[in-house]
Amino acid sequence: KQWYQRRVRGAPAAQRSLIDHGGPLPNVNSSGVYKPGHDAQMNQPSKNAIRNQKKRENKQDDEKWERGVTQKQAAPVTSGVDEKEKKIRNLKKKLFQVTKLKEQQKEGKELEKNQLEKIKTEGVLLAELKALELS
Repeated sequence: KQWYQRRVRGAPAAQRSLIDHGGPLPNVNSSGVYKPGHDAQMNQPSKNAIRNQKKRENKQDDEKWERGVTQKQAAPVTSGVDEKEKKIRNLKKKLFQVTKLKEQQKEGKELEKNQLEKIKTEGVLLAELKALELS
């Protein structure tokens, strides 16, 4: 037992277990030091190393894609016709909502304050719609 202790006292932990068990241990390099990601027999990276590599590659792909998209994006086309059509659609939508509210009011449902205000704006909405359609 004394001989064993003298021989093991200064050795690294992995080397001590090598002496204890008498055989080669996995993930131990030539100097007897345990290396978690080092597999001397297969010489392949660990699962975490592979996962991290994939993350890095995906991140690079995402950055390339974003750079490509931002570079290829042209200035949005805003012509007067598109904006005019948008306003017309918006006004028609509001008028449709007003007609729905009027129907609900006829059925006897109590409307809230903001709904009553929306009904009052019907004349203004119609005037704006006519002006936009004429121009």
